[in-house]
Amino acid sequence: MIVIKFGGTSVGDAERVANAIDIVAERRHLQPIVVVSALSGVTDDLVAATNAARDGDGERVNEIIDRIRQRHEDVAMRLVQQKFDFFDTFVRRLDKQVEEIHTILRGVTLLHEVTARARDKILSIGEKLSSVLFAYSMMMRSLPGEHVESEDVIWTNDNFGGATPRMDLTAEAARKTLLPIVERNHIPVMGGFIGRTVDGATTTLGRNGSDYSAAIVGAAVGAEEVQIWTDVDGLLTCDPRFVPAARVIDHLSHEEAAELASFGAKLHPRTLEPAIEAGIPVRVLNTQNPASPGTLITREGPSQTSGPRSVARKRNVTLVHMTTNKMLGAHGFLARLFHVFEELKISVDLIATSEVSVTVTVDEQHDIDELQRRLRDLASVEIIDGQCIIAIVGRNLLRDARVGARVFEALRDVPMQMLSLGRSGLNLSIVIDDAASDRAIQRIHHALFEQAVAV
Repeated sequence: MIVIKFGGTSVGDAERVANAIDIVAERRHLQPIVVVSALSGVTDDLVAATNAARDGDGERVNEIIDRIRQRHEDVAMRLVQQKFDFFDTFVRRLDKQVEEIHTILRGVTLLHEVTARARDKILSIGEKLSSVLFAYSMMMRSLPGEHVESEDVIWTNDNFGGATPRMDLTAEAARKTLLPIVERNHIPVMGGFIGRTVDGATTTLGRNGSDYSAAIVGAAVGAEEVQIWTDVDGLLTCDPRFVPAARVIDHLSHEEAAELASFGAKLHPRTLEPAIEAGIPVRVLNTQNPASPGTLITREGPSQTSGPRSVARKRNVTLVHMTTNKMLGAHGFLARLFHVFEELKISVDLIATSEVSVTVTVDEQHDIDELQRRLRDLASVEIIDGQCIIAIVGRNLLRDARVGARVFEALRDVPMQMLSLGRSGLNLSIVIDDAASDRAIQRIHHALFEQAVAV
């Protein structure tokens, strides 16, 4: 049994949906369970509709929702192949989901307010629509797809917008809901990104959480492999949009892939958590190039592999530099500093300390003004916006002095704000001004993966 997940770009139009269905058909003997994202752009449209409803713009809401509905109907119509009974049934399901969106958004329009719970309910509709579309499109093409409501499988806590799965309840629900379908030689199809609390409220796992859903389902049913189908040939040595010489990495450890996911690789950062716990391999593949072997991610990774594997970048980073003499010989001072971050629910990516200062990086989306205000009683605070983190990810980076030498030479005229290399040797991270990041990442990739190979 395997879990196959398709991202939004992999089901973006009728042709891509047909390609994805062909991929499922070719793997039918492996007893697949299918997880799909919303069609590309639909979640953004739902966010826009939610904001328009909050602002009282009912006309704009109707315009967006009508466009979403028409897009799904158009894709289905192009896949009909004379099976109009399936199409009519699909349209009725589609209209039911669309009416549910309108009902919720009418309430938001009246109140001029949207709660986190209501927002999750609205945003979940994208995956509901795409999974119904995919299941019925499979049936239109004589493949026994069977739609499953994601809320009947994935149970979570009530942290709306970024829920955490309750794996005990999820494993029980997955066995009861999914396995009987597989045993009938049918193919379950469900939306990613969505879960449900024990009180019956719909939750979401965070943006791009369909990868996470696939890994949760894989762990819950004891799958042999989780396949993440996207629009690239796998995880690469760098983003090919900026570095044309980037190449696919054939095999990574869970640790390396998790580091890359945290820095923007084509994988949701939390995807690997259930897979690591269950020891399940994850494979990243390309729907537009199914013949490519992709990237295999296993617990240990390839044996005897050391050194850098990829260069990644995280943008929209803010540097928070805190300085005070109160740190000298004072136990518990760091705990007081980071208690402020905890209270504001601000997560830290990197940290560096000295005798009298602490420097951290955080996402720009956080409330930096409030953070600065709360920290002033403890330290002098300097905020530097517009930064990015460049991360060199690999194994045993501490063992080879040439790695650091090549990186520093590549950045000889690029000012660095911060440097971090942990004892694990998995990640050498450098904070620089984002304006210089394109040039920096190109130079680092050349030094580590192009020049080094040529030599």
